[in-house]
Amino acid sequence: MLYLSALGLFFLVHWIPLNRRHRGRFVERFGEKRYRLLFRLTIISIVAMGVWGWSDFPNVYFYEPPLYLKQLHLLIMLPTILLWVVAEVPNNIKRKVRHPMLYGMLLWGVGHLLANGDLRSALLFTSFLAYTLWAIQVSNRRKERVAHPQRPFRYDIYVCSAAVLLYVLIARFHDVLFGMPVWPYFFA
Repeated sequence: MLYLSALGLFFLVHWIPLNRRHRGRFVERFGEKRYRLLFRLTIISIVAMGVWGWSDFPNVYFYEPPLYLKQLHLLIMLPTILLWVVAEVPNNIKRKVRHPMLYGMLLWGVGHLLANGDLRSALLFTSFLAYTLWAIQVSNRRKERVAHPQRPFRYDIYVCSAAVLLYVLIARFHDVLFGMPVWPYFFA
């Protein structure tokens, strides 16, 4: 079961940054930049493995969500993608939102649970929600706050513009990327 293996590996690998000792070992061995690059490449590979295994996983449909839930999901995805972009590039928004990537993951999971009524989706998005809530709790317990430097306002404009562009591209090509067309729900 490639799909379930990818889910397990994803969370196993994400346990490393939450454990200071293990993360420290990787940073010591590879350096901060190479550790981050290695981490991202590993996650991209695992996500590709999960996408590949998605179609082979036997699926059961519980119900077909109504159109308005699918459209609500599309609405939720814009701040989701904004939070993801905020987490990855320099900006001022990051100074106000403590865990932008994790809060984006919460929105992503909730939105996708609203729009999907099948077993595969329920496993994926419920596990992501549970992991994300746990990761926020672990991160908050550390009481560490990263001080992000003040940036010119144009950085925030770039971040918002990039998020809108990424949102449109993902929505338009969601069927090619993930096998599920969402673009028609904008016009239904």
